[in-house]
Amino acid sequence: MTTEIKPVTIPREVADAIETLRRDSASDPAFDNEGIAHAYVTESYVGPIALNLRKIPFDTLMRALLDGYERELTEEEKRAQSATYVKHRYLEALEFADEDELQLGFINGARFVLDEFGITIEGVNA
Repeated sequence: MTTEIKPVTIPREVADAIETLRRDSASDPAFDNEGIAHAYVTESYVGPIALNLRKIPFDTLMRALLDGYERELTEEEKRAQSATYVKHRYLEALEFADEDELQLGFINGARFVLDEFGITIEGVNA
């Protein structure tokens, strides 16, 4: 049995801080995982990068460095992802609406909720 290691989701500013530290510049060498962890725990290391790193617990930072990470979605990205899901599910329900009363109920419910909240999704209620 294998265990799948999934990346942890971290705030965008933490991901930016990690990527900034990993980037090699003319004045500063790139940080490896140990250097990033050291920047997190060393109180004398201050500045926006260190403050952003410390926005998550140390264990979460270690998981992000070792297992990988994904950036948290912005509200706009979350809405777009939800709209895509609703449209996909709606179109899927349309395929079986003639044969399945439950699918027809989903279609009517989806349109109703979107209309009530004033949300327009191309191909669903627009």
